[in-house]
Amino acid sequence: MKVNPLYAKIVAVHAQSQRLKSSRKALFLYKGENKMAIGEKLWEGKGKSGAGFIKSINMEGVTSMYTWTAQMKGMGKAKGVDCNLHVTGMSMTPPKGVATSNDLGMLMTMTGDMGTIKGYDLMKMMPGAKPSSVGLWSFMTMSEKLSWLNDTIALVTFEAADPMWMEMNITIWEWK
Repeated sequence: MKVNPLYAKIVAVHAQSQRLKSSRKALFLYKGENKMAIGEKLWEGKGKSGAGFIKSINMEGVTSMYTWTAQMKGMGKAKGVDCNLHVTGMSMTPPKGVATSNDLGMLMTMTGDMGTIKGYDLMKMMPGAKPSSVGLWSFMTMSEKLSWLNDTIALVTFEAADPMWMEMNITIWEWK
């Protein structure tokens, strides 16, 4: 199976972001001629899983639909933009290897501003270890206060607090 180069970069950035988890500064990765910069940390918070449904099971794996919500604290460019996230995802989890997921969601601030989220995630679920995931998200909003999100691509990291993803830590980084 051929690995998409973007997936490899996402995984590398996820690993580096875990080491710099508490830092709010920009993250730069260099390897040969490739240069990729992750900007400021925008939000971090805790999420909880909601309803989940098995859509199909076949030789390729399990397709499921799930929901989750999170309370996020804004920082950096998003300082003062504390919000709630409401997300629905569709995932394909193969018997072995990396699972994929597509996310659709709403971001609602404490002041009533709203935006939407579209994302793609890769999940690593290994026996005996807490699962983790990394994704790329884009945003859309009509809010003047959040208009900067329309040009933002974010790298999102998820760390499950338990093997069943009932609770998770979420960090959202700007992708410069």
